[in-house]
Amino acid sequence: MRTSFLRSNSIILWGVIFSFYSLFSSSVWGADYPVKPINLIVAASAGGPLDVNARILAEVASKELKVPIVVINKAGPGGALAASSAANEKPDGYTFLLANSSMMTANFAVFPNLSYKRTDFVPVLMCFLTPINIAVRSDSPYKSLKDLLDAAKKTPGKLRSGSFSPSISLVWEGLLKQEKLDIIHMLYKGAADCFVAFMGGHIDCYLDALTPVLPHLEAGKIRLLASISAKRNKNYPDVPTLNELGYSKFSRDFWSGFFAPAGLPKPIMEKFVQTFERTLSLPNVQAQMEKAGVLPTFMGPNEFADFIDDQYKFFMDLAKETGK
Repeated sequence: MRTSFLRSNSIILWGVIFSFYSLFSSSVWGADYPVKPINLIVAASAGGPLDVNARILAEVASKELKVPIVVINKAGPGGALAASSAANEKPDGYTFLLANSSMMTANFAVFPNLSYKRTDFVPVLMCFLTPINIAVRSDSPYKSLKDLLDAAKKTPGKLRSGSFSPSISLVWEGLLKQEKLDIIHMLYKGAADCFVAFMGGHIDCYLDALTPVLPHLEAGKIRLLASISAKRNKNYPDVPTLNELGYSKFSRDFWSGFFAPAGLPKPIMEKFVQTFERTLSLPNVQAQMEKAGVLPTFMGPNEFADFIDDQYKFFMDLAKETGK
């Protein structure tokens, strides 16, 4: 009886000691963090919107954290390669993933055998929204989205469109299905590949962020027909949204955010979030990001997680409707 009592109390005592040690270790870990370079895996090739803005944020945040933030590009269809790579890393705060909206939503509907799961990651923060536009070359005969869709009705299967994002592709294909239109849609492995195909005349219509196209847009080589985003872009106020054109179901904001391998200690999460919240609030950072074609937008981990759940449901439902 006495032996049993002593054993029970020993277990309780060791449990208290372990809990105290874990709490103390986490606090110290969070206070000391970081002590070495942080790897930021970016699901894009160099020069794409995700890469450009990752480098803007990394350069500024690294000064506050006092360690380098090393951008590692891992391009691939839908960002699956980058996500798979990050999922296998330790949750120690030295590897983060900068993901686009497809990677935690639409990918699971489009790619049947992904080598990562949503539960492999914990959402850390949203960092920006990416206005997505439907564009044609300036030598195109299409002056509006209606012109493009009318041409598709008259010549089924002749026109080609392209993007590199499964979420953008699902929205576009959903619109085409609703309108009973046959436009061949190409899914490229990266924004740069898609843009090269577009400017080379291999596709008639380009659906993506403004970052790769800005110099050509300013030079008058590209025409924007519509914005998929919920609101008009203040820099291009004459470009209507899908919502304004009668396609409210497909008017979406596309986002990018930081994720960490599941199990990231809370003190490290908090320090990382606070650092990037401050970084995103800086006027010079906001100006650089807006110039690069995105909208700096902070959302903390809990709100971000709920937002992703809603987005995931939307794209899974849309995939069923489009027959994916």
